[in-house]
Amino acid sequence: MFVKLFFTYLIILFLSFIFIGLAVNTFVQNEIINRYHNTFDHQKEQMVSFFELADLEVWDEDVIESSLELSMNQEDRMIFLFDSNGKIRYNKNLYEQFDMEMDMDELVLNNDYTAERVHDNNNFVYLISSPIEVLSEAHTMVMIFHEFDRESKQVQSILTMTLLIGIVIAGLIIFLTSRKMTSPLREMNDSALQFAKGNFSHRVKIKTKDEIGQLGETFNYMAKELGSIDQMRKDFVANVSHDLRSPLTSIKGFLGALMDGTIPSDQQYKYFSIMKNETERLMKLVNDLLDMARLEAGQTKINPVSYNLTEQLRLTIARMEPTITQQQIEIELMAEEDVFVVADPNRIDQVLVNLLQNAVQFSNKKSKVDVKIDKGVEEVTVHIRDYGVGMCEEDLNHIWERFYKKEKARSNKGGTGIGLSIVKQIIDLHETSISVHSELNKGTTVTFTLPIDHEKKE
Repeated sequence: MFVKLFFTYLIILFLSFIFIGLAVNTFVQNEIINRYHNTFDHQKEQMVSFFELADLEVWDEDVIESSLELSMNQEDRMIFLFDSNGKIRYNKNLYEQFDMEMDMDELVLNNDYTAERVHDNNNFVYLISSPIEVLSEAHTMVMIFHEFDRESKQVQSILTMTLLIGIVIAGLIIFLTSRKMTSPLREMNDSALQFAKGNFSHRVKIKTKDEIGQLGETFNYMAKELGSIDQMRKDFVANVSHDLRSPLTSIKGFLGALMDGTIPSDQQYKYFSIMKNETERLMKLVNDLLDMARLEAGQTKINPVSYNLTEQLRLTIARMEPTITQQQIEIELMAEEDVFVVADPNRIDQVLVNLLQNAVQFSNKKSKVDVKIDKGVEEVTVHIRDYGVGMCEEDLNHIWERFYKKEKARSNKGGTGIGLSIVKQIIDLHETSISVHSELNKGTTVTFTLPIDHEKKE
């Protein structure tokens, strides 16, 4: 990333400098040429005035040539004057020393305004030629600026040096800026490698508030969430391992005792019942794991039908009678009439069993659980309330997350932390809502809705 960023900026900068340099060089050369043309026009006027003065004061030819020699030959330029026949009239000696690549006779005889760069004695000069009327006679004035090549090279040299210095300085700035910009990305890459190794405690140092800084914050948030999920996974594995090992250990021990004849025949039924209950625990755990996997993979489909929700609650409570009696809990169903809903009865049964088991498990002994059905116009609302240990606000924010289980917040009773996650996903499949209200030491209320059957709501 750094190399791509650095060289991309450098190439863009180099091309920009080249373009600017060419533009400046063209602009400067145009300014030089404009200066030459202004000088030529001025000298042309001076030449006409000079000959008018010479004619007025009746100068002889030698005086005219001597005077013209001073003005025609300057350090950076020289002037030649030709008659209408193309013959050199003034500055003859210097003209014979020139070896220009162009035909001067043809240039003069054309009697046109000419301005161009020509080659002379291994250098380039700028030549301007124009007709001029001297004392009513047609002449041609030619002016050669032999500093043109030197001035052009000087400008190019200054521009080249300026561009090189600018590119070096800008390149250094781009190098430092690119390193500073990509430094957080390198740090994020190192963080990603740490995350891949399972080290979710690593954090990206955020120094800016721009998009890269926001990406760093996202990385840190991701690390926090991954760490939380990883911890929940570890807790889940530990809980599941314990929940699998405990009943298997009991079953194995009782089977060994039965095979050895240690348990008397009149007590065998009791231990068979215990093993049956432990087997059912194992089956429920395995089924929950399979249901969770199918729900998360999107493989679970619901089959909504019309059925009696009130009757389903009665049957569910009756099935849980042994657990309710063991926990010394009373469940009160508050329903004035039978209510029919459109839902998947098998999946809603999972919801009711999980919620009622949670309510019983986390209730205080000799307390009660209220189950209330409110019939609305379009929906049926089910409230399941216990009067147990309740939950704090922090636990409520995570209650639907898979593997989440914070035992110290509710009680010291175990669980795998997947039951409520299954409940939430089943309710979501029905496209209805579920919510939880809880207070520490006052209990918890779970509320969910189901669509009412319009044909049987009367």
